[in-house]
Amino acid sequence: MITKYSAVILTGFFVFVKLSGFTLATEADAQVMNPSGDLNYTDEQDIWAQTLSGSHYNEFWSYHFFLNDDIRLHITYSVANFGSLKSPVSGLRLSLVGFDSKTYQLSREYPIEHLIQDKEGHHFQLREGRDVWFSGSLSDKHELVISTSKDGVTYDIHLTLTDIHKGFKWDNGIYHIGNEEIGIFTHIPYAKVAGSVKINDKQREVYGTAYMDHTFQNQTTTRLMDSGFRFISHQDKNNWTIFYFMLPASEKGNQTIGHKLVNQNGNVWVEQVHQMEELSRSRAFGKRIPAEVQLTLMHPEGQMSFVTLSRTADEERFSVLSELSWVARRAARTFLGGEVLEFRGLGTVDMGDKNKLDGFYNFFVVE
Repeated sequence: MITKYSAVILTGFFVFVKLSGFTLATEADAQVMNPSGDLNYTDEQDIWAQTLSGSHYNEFWSYHFFLNDDIRLHITYSVANFGSLKSPVSGLRLSLVGFDSKTYQLSREYPIEHLIQDKEGHHFQLREGRDVWFSGSLSDKHELVISTSKDGVTYDIHLTLTDIHKGFKWDNGIYHIGNEEIGIFTHIPYAKVAGSVKINDKQREVYGTAYMDHTFQNQTTTRLMDSGFRFISHQDKNNWTIFYFMLPASEKGNQTIGHKLVNQNGNVWVEQVHQMEELSRSRAFGKRIPAEVQLTLMHPEGQMSFVTLSRTADEERFSVLSELSWVARRAARTFLGGEVLEFRGLGTVDMGDKNKLDGFYNFFVVE
């Protein structure tokens, strides 16, 4: 159990607040419930797949690497069951920004029966014989390897994480939207990373910081969520801030599930991201998405505060369905109830009193 906590990750959408005579809807009324217990450390078993049953489960291990020379690398391992649309699969999504002044994007899928989870050896591999895995206890060091080729591009990535801050879950890590449960574990709020990234014949030695969260649910994301935000700000191992919040598809009062995690000089705590209000929009890669959102935060001790999250530079847009033909993409959108578009780039959080945090945003929206 942890007493004070200071880290910020952002994944979410909007907060609705009335500044004159405002009232906040109760979580029970809105059927949107954040945890209310203590902030706890994750344990070694939490990193393994928590679902793998039911007709529509999906689970994501999302790594974000902030590297030298303005290189950004995002790697997501996943497992998913799309019901009658297709057989269950494990998957990989990768995007690399700023490498050789280019952006590279990759997605892979493998039949779920080939997934390897070696709990004793701390090894998670999407398919035997394929170098697409993460391995190693988070209490020691942690490695990621991706070696694959697609569409004439060869990827060879080997990263090692050290100095890993203990992971967290708020209470049991379960958030509620009506009868649905959403699990969010922050396995790596902060770590150091070093290794190599090779694309075709060009290789770079890289170093920087890393973050990873793990989200799981037993319902299709496109039918459950409207949108979401991550915001990650790393200063050093004892100073980081993370926002991670999501707006449910059925939520009319802009009430969110999610949290703000803070590590301030080694003092760690969690706050509830209760609501979100969209203040303005702007275009990113041809789409109008939130440019500024105001968040209502609720401290465990009852204090309320407001912060503003802003996009300052857009670096990439990503959609897994973009690789499909228009016929297959239309069929998938119809079955799933939409398509998830992800946007990433630079952002800031205005905490008030001229206190601003610079960091990196990751916004997704279902359309």
